Amino acid sequence: MAQELELGGLRFTAGTPRVVAEGLGFCWYPSIRQFSTGELIVSYSLNPDSGENLTNVDGLSLSEDNGATWSRHADVSGLSGRLDISLPDGSLAGPNSPYKPEPLGQWRTFVGNYGRIEKGGQQYTVELWGSRIEGLPRDVNARSVQSPTRWAEISPFGDIIELEPGRFLSTTYMTFAGDKRYSTVVMVSEDEGRSWHYLSTVCGAEAGADSWEGFCEASLVRLQDGDLMCVGRMGGGRDQLLARSYSSDEGKTWSPIDRLPAWGVLPVVKRLSNGALVISTGRPGLFIWFSTDPRGEHWEPFDLMAHHNAEMDAAHQISPGKFGLEPVTRDQYYTVHHNFDQSDQTTSYTSMLEVEPGKLLVVYDRIPYGWMPVPTDAEVRSRILARYPTSTLPPDSMTPDERERIYLLELDLGQL
Repeated sequence: MAQELELGGLRFTAGTPRVVAEGLGFCWYPSIRQFSTGELIVSYSLNPDSGENLTNVDGLSLSEDNGATWSRHADVSGLSGRLDISLPDGSLAGPNSPYKPEPLGQWRTFVGNYGRIEKGGQQYTVELWGSRIEGLPRDVNARSVQSPTRWAEISPFGDIIELEPGRFLSTTYMTFAGDKRYSTVVMVSEDEGRSWHYLSTVCGAEAGADSWEGFCEASLVRLQDGDLMCVGRMGGGRDQLLARSYSSDEGKTWSPIDRLPAWGVLPVVKRLSNGALVISTGRPGLFIWFSTDPRGEHWEPFDLMAHHNAEMDAAHQISPGKFGLEPVTRDQYYTVHHNFDQSDQTTSYTSMLEVEPGKLLVVYDRIPYGWMPVPTDAEVRSRILARYPTSTLPPDSMTPDERERIYLLELDLGQL
């Protein structure tokens, strides 16, 4: 049943998870987007979490009723990227992996696919090697093991935001030659995301030297005063707090990073229509962090995993892994979720979207076997989850041969 909550003066309702899609094997790393014509689309990876994959395939699910019901629409190749650019014709577009050096023999210019989904999700196209990254200030490290899906230590893109009509900004993180940690840079595009040019560095490898990995997996948001805020991951685990930086000149320069009380992978930051800032992240756990001050100085956590487990029966429970929410060593962090002995049961990679004022949708996954694929004869399948405040799972959604599932969470937020 729906729960009424209040954090830092912000009241909201959190509901019960609803199935968005289901599958077998791998079904994780969800993203949610909306067409300008109103339809919602959730994409999710059907691939192992490996740089040596020979193929990349994503699943797509669509909703035409603002998320109330979902249909498993298609499995597609060539759209493993950020379709964050809403074009005038109503389509969603953006750069897509894999990224390879072009021309070969150098490590500063890369090309990838360019994808479009049109007609409310009924048609998609892939322009092979139709997007380009150029102007990087240094060589990027080549991967020691290269594959048709991963050539270099470069990971575009974070969320793409539109600074002004036709001018788009995004982050990319990479390991530059000679460095041991990630750097995060800002790229700009003025041709609907086909070509991206280096603009600035948010955080270099040395600035992140007190973390396991350096500043990476960053998300951008426009603040109420017009400044930009960039929030990024700093390693992993509860003792590796997120960091952030501000820019007051449209991303040309950035302030030194400072730390937030939140932790985890792929922080997704949004500014809502009521002025609140929100971050979804986790590992360990799943959390949504709220800030009601305009520059995100103070944050309050909502324990998404605890709420999920309180709402759902035993077949849907999510475990944060062997070590729970306790701080862990680097070796523990990178090994526990690959073990069958109390493995992490969610990637904690989340995605959020405010579909109308006060209605925030959050998607996340459940992976009962950790980073191992779900056996086709397993009784429990991995899920991607989302929530609704007043709905319950329909009786026929639970079957004896339960499969991986995608769900959606809606948070109904009041005014500040």
